[in-house]
Amino acid sequence: MLDMFIKVILAIAVLLLFIVPGYVLKKVKLVDGSSKRALSSILLYVCQPALIINSFCVFSDEEWAVISELGSVALLKNFFIAAVISLAAMLAIFAVCKLVFIKYKDRDKANIYSYIAIFSNCGFLGVPFIEILTDGSILAVMYLMIFNLVFALVVWTLGVWLLTGDARNISLKKVLLNPSIISMVIALLLFFVPQINFFMFDGISEIRILPEYLSTMTSPLSMIIVGISMAELPLKSLFTDAGTYIAGALRLIVAPVVTFALAALFCVMCSGFLGQTPQGEYVYLAPVIAMCMSPAATVVAMAEQYQKGEHTATVAFITNTLLSIITVPLVLMAVLQLWGLIA
Repeated sequence: MLDMFIKVILAIAVLLLFIVPGYVLKKVKLVDGSSKRALSSILLYVCQPALIINSFCVFSDEEWAVISELGSVALLKNFFIAAVISLAAMLAIFAVCKLVFIKYKDRDKANIYSYIAIFSNCGFLGVPFIEILTDGSILAVMYLMIFNLVFALVVWTLGVWLLTGDARNISLKKVLLNPSIISMVIALLLFFVPQINFFMFDGISEIRILPEYLSTMTSPLSMIIVGISMAELPLKSLFTDAGTYIAGALRLIVAPVVTFALAALFCVMCSGFLGQTPQGEYVYLAPVIAMCMSPAATVVAMAEQYQKGEHTATVAFITNTLLSIITVPLVLMAVLQLWGLIA
């Protein structure tokens, strides 16, 4: 367990180093606000879809053997359970936020804090951590991608409502045409119909390089954008808003605890439904690990898009991303220890 803790700390340290280029480039005025928006677009519309495609369509022989052993029916069951746990966790945290911020006078800030609490940086940071914690299990990564699918659906519905306060701003077109949703549909089609999965054709195996390389850019690019955002703010403003700490406690501590409780409950309820499957515990652990991550980077982009509390969103995001340096390894280790006791 100590070795695992050290690995997590080192992984966080390496990821944080990617903040430095963004911070320095912004300070020396080699990048500006338009640069950040351009990088965010590349991240959301290129790297994130590539990460999904890579997780469901590109496998080594050993990984495909694990998937084949489990079978399509068992996988569908697992995907369903992972999706239900993920959705239940997000809605449960939303309910907690409604109670915590019920008397908060500034509703715009309260809604941004709720967004911070509900949505984690599951796609950009979740993958490297789940690979470390599960010894690179392809099944665990796939269950995390199911969490990302639910995340995308909830962000463009509940998330939009939180930031705008108006359900009329929820667009079915934006939900369905979200790049994560489109890439997930394509990825699942190629996954469940391997005969048309051209990424696995022996004669053109070099094409795998495209999603593989683009997917590895997600975490570094995400942190570079954080660095640019940090350089745009006075450092003292990052630690002076009390509401930011409440949102951070909800995001970094309460959310993983609630998700862990739900996962344990579903584990008991679904044991007969799923039966004993290889690496079956990752169905329940993947949503928990995803919920341990720092706030979702989308809060800044969406606050800017809807012109609702951009400063509050940026400060809360950066402050709690920095606080996650401490919380993520501690919470992850606690999760694994507790799961080992009840599993």
